[in-house]
Amino acid sequence: MDFITTNIRLPEEDYRELKKEAYHRRISLSAVIREKLTATQIKSDPLSLISEVKKIAESNSKKLKNWNSLQALREIRDSGK
Repeated sequence: MDFITTNIRLPEEDYRELKKEAYHRRISLSAVIREKLTATQIKSDPLSLISEVKKIAESNSKKLKNWNSLQALREIRDSGK
């Protein structure tokens, strides 16, 4: 695997937490950051996200069977007048 060197800015608290984790696990700070980036990419798999959204949509459609979203938006808009 080829690596590219880059600079990033982190909030001080996040930096400390990452350094602490690296120290306790006896790995480099870079390795901790790479692991976290990889874990985030795995969680963000488009097909699994689409599947999850479809499940939520099906669940919501059952609960909101007679709900008119357009009417609700109009009521929200008009209540601010």
